[in-house]
Amino acid sequence: MSLPRYLEYKDTGIAWLGHIPTHWKVCALKRVASLKSGESIDAEQIEETGPFPVYGGNGLRGFTTAFSHEGRYPLIGRQGALCGNINYSSGRFWASEHAVVATPTRPVDITWLGELLRYMNLNQYSVSAAQPGLSVEAVSRLVVPYPPHEEQKAIGAFLDRETAKIDVLIAEQEKLLTLLAEKRQATISHAVTRGLNPDAPMKDSGVTWVGEVPKHWKIVRLGTLFREVNEPGHEDLPVLSVSIHDGVSDKELDESELDRKVSRSDDKSKYKAVQPGDLTYNMMRAWQGGFGSVAVQGMVSPAYVVARPTSEFITSHVEMLLRTPKAVLEMKRHSRGITDFRLRLYWEEFKTIQVALPPKDEQSEIGAFIDAEVIKLDELQSAAEATITLLKERRSALIAAAVTGQIDVRNAAPQEQAA
Repeated sequence: MSLPRYLEYKDTGIAWLGHIPTHWKVCALKRVASLKSGESIDAEQIEETGPFPVYGGNGLRGFTTAFSHEGRYPLIGRQGALCGNINYSSGRFWASEHAVVATPTRPVDITWLGELLRYMNLNQYSVSAAQPGLSVEAVSRLVVPYPPHEEQKAIGAFLDRETAKIDVLIAEQEKLLTLLAEKRQATISHAVTRGLNPDAPMKDSGVTWVGEVPKHWKIVRLGTLFREVNEPGHEDLPVLSVSIHDGVSDKELDESELDRKVSRSDDKSKYKAVQPGDLTYNMMRAWQGGFGSVAVQGMVSPAYVVARPTSEFITSHVEMLLRTPKAVLEMKRHSRGITDFRLRLYWEEFKTIQVALPPKDEQSEIGAFIDAEVIKLDELQSAAEATITLLKERRSALIAAAVTGQIDVRNAAPQEQAA
């Protein structure tokens, strides 16, 4: 979309704002809107459903039975790593103490104000502390542009209309990413549980969770395929991690790369050595698919089980099998603990689980097929992610241009739909 610029501009002398149309004013934000934190609410008062939404520092938190405000306002996240993020209220709602309500003090279009605040990247004004937070007083003193009210409304309508179109396109790409992830899982699951030959004679495995399998596949206990090993690691080996998404890492990950924050002991004497071909799993996350085949020498946490093959087969095939949805449920059934997050799958339970295993050459064929299919799906995923990035950049650029007057949207009426 190509839109005209205003005819004349003036320099505001403000680095982030630059030039604006000559007939626009500049003033402190507090002259446009009053910024005030919401009211405290106990977590026990917030439910999954209810008559009134509760907004916190990162947007919608849940629902409650009372409301503190009524109307449409821009809401600024006040606390946390995402402080400065912008949401909108609608109707009656409760704003918690972690949300700042921007209440207009002069004629203001709400969308214009909200998108101006979004463009200002208020997170950069967070105060360093144990938990980042905005200084409402400091933000209130920031200088902002102030167009005539009619132009604000034109900008707001333009952004409502155009960002909605972009959001639809983003949603379509995000839906595609979900479908691709489902396709990936289904492709792997079908290959490792049914094989590649749709005409292969089938048999009942005799194992409830396994069901029917190709007639020539063997039903074996994991304890027949593996033995548990507890060899000590040593200082020069990398500490490897198991992800429920990606299996075993092939290097030592830093804290930012881990699935979740993990405390690593400085005492490596209890860490377990692993070697290529081993299967290792996190006892506490096996029920979530926390298995992986090892590709490099290293060591793993003492909370992991290390299983070493006792015969000729491809460990990565067994890994893919154990990460299928039905297998994960079977792991959970064999895990012990009071609640989900206390469940542990011990070796004594793990080794009793039965699986269906094709001959080794067929395992290789299945692995090659999966690798080829995953490459195709990864290419489609990368393309969708790149499209989402471009669309978000386009959205941000459109907002920036409109709220700073770099484009003139006063006559940008919505196009009529073709008859």
